[in-house]
Amino acid sequence: MFGPSASVHGPVASQGARQPDEVHLWWGRVGEVETLDAAWGWLSDEERRRGERFRHARDAHAFLFRRAFLRAVLARHLGCGPEELAFVSGPFGKPALAPPHAELSFNATSRDGLALVGVTRGGELGVDLEACPSPLVADPEEIARLVRRVATARERARLLALPVEQRARAFLRLWTRKEAFLKALGTGLSREPGTVEVGWSAEEGPAEVRWLDVPAPDGFLAAAVVCP
Repeated sequence: MFGPSASVHGPVASQGARQPDEVHLWWGRVGEVETLDAAWGWLSDEERRRGERFRHARDAHAFLFRRAFLRAVLARHLGCGPEELAFVSGPFGKPALAPPHAELSFNATSRDGLALVGVTRGGELGVDLEACPSPLVADPEEIARLVRRVATARERARLLALPVEQRARAFLRLWTRKEAFLKALGTGLSREPGTVEVGWSAEEGPAEVRWLDVPAPDGFLAAAVVCP
């Protein structure tokens, strides 16, 4: 049976994020749920159609799990049924809840079968998740190229001053923070990552935002930020 008791790891209260400054983060794994039959009725016609477009059953299952998982988390916070939720998109495609549930802000991300959903009432939320180590940033020359592309001059100088063996993890840490921030702004990667500076700590990023410490499962790095 798919539902919070089986696949949602996070606050155990039936409803959460009641105070404006609360941020709740929930983890879920695709492999924990063998069948989505019980959650099929939660999904919209569009979500079902999107799931049917995948060529491989494994990919379809992962997509439908993420959608059902998101609905389960949001419904738990709102005290409604997962099937009652409707979504809208912002100018750059960031999803949000449609009325009458628009007061709850959320953001979601996934990587390698792991899903992360953040929920708050205190502003615009952004979350990001990356596998670490990642084969995509294993080569020092590739890291240097990516840093030139997505980092500010100060971020680039600090990262390239690190010993070579530390740069891959440092870059992934920087990238998760940067992508979470761009998602919170609502622009995503339509805004050049090199135009915003986030650094590696709360003290280095924009003063008006709130960074959260996100302990991620082994093999992953995660970041979360709330913008007013």
